[in-house]
Amino acid sequence: MEFDKVVKRRVSIKKFSIKKPPIEKVVEAIEMANLAPTPGNIHILRYVIVDEPKKISKIADACQQDFIRKASYVVIICTESKQIEKLFGKRSEKYVKYHVGAAVENFLLKLTELGLASSIVAIFSEETIKNSVVIPDNAEIELILPVGYELIKGKIIPIDKQSLYNRLFFNLYGERFYKPFPKVRRADV
Repeated sequence: MEFDKVVKRRVSIKKFSIKKPPIEKVVEAIEMANLAPTPGNIHILRYVIVDEPKKISKIADACQQDFIRKASYVVIICTESKQIEKLFGKRSEKYVKYHVGAAVENFLLKLTELGLASSIVAIFSEETIKNSVVIPDNAEIELILPVGYELIKGKIIPIDKQSLYNRLFFNLYGERFYKPFPKVRRADV
């Protein structure tokens, strides 16, 4: 699929088919997430793929999101950021967020290209999920990503995004119009 089409096709899906995709597709999407820019070239992300129905049900309860139960897989994105904190101090929290965001976008776009669907779940009981899949205390859960095939393929209507007209600026915040530099001739210098 062409990049622009993948980006426009990617939407959050909360209705999954009972057909289970091959786990290799999920791993392939995680491999793309792993290519995202990292702070200081230090790989701090950890990925837990859950496919056991009882554990998925516990995760759904911990998120208070019933639709997660229908997902074939749940990918838990974790960070072990101690090394980043030592290297970047108070800025590390911001860098971790950038890294997680870039990795998750790569992951979601690759899933879309592979014909899979997902959505981002960011509110959950971290303690409950950590206990369910035995995540160590030094790892922090960042996001939960249920994964599966769309229930009704092709019925998705992408949401129109707000225009950039009032959000894209040139050289100064609030300057909506691009003003190119005047051309300078060699004789003028």
